[in-house]
Amino acid sequence: MLSDVNRLRLLLCLHHAPGICVTDLAIALGMTGTAVSHALRLLRGRGWVTAEREGRMVRYRLADATVHELLHSIGATHEHAGHSHSQVKSPD
Repeated sequence: MLSDVNRLRLLLCLHHAPGICVTDLAIALGMTGTAVSHALRLLRGRGWVTAEREGRMVRYRLADATVHELLHSIGATHEHAGHSHSQVKSPD
């Protein structure tokens, strides 16, 4: 899953901005909405990302604590986000 640079960039973006929508992800990453949606579908299928509907908008966030910690191990930080570790599920 991490061999694709766009999926890795997407995970890092979700790490920095939990609760972001597809349109904002596409703008932030310079990708099409279709490409972002496809990547999110793959990541959701693996249980790495979760989606939450708010009216017409769907917000995405990391769903797996192992992925969260992996991102930290490659240098990801929370310096730009008011992110709480409690929003990420612990592995079973």
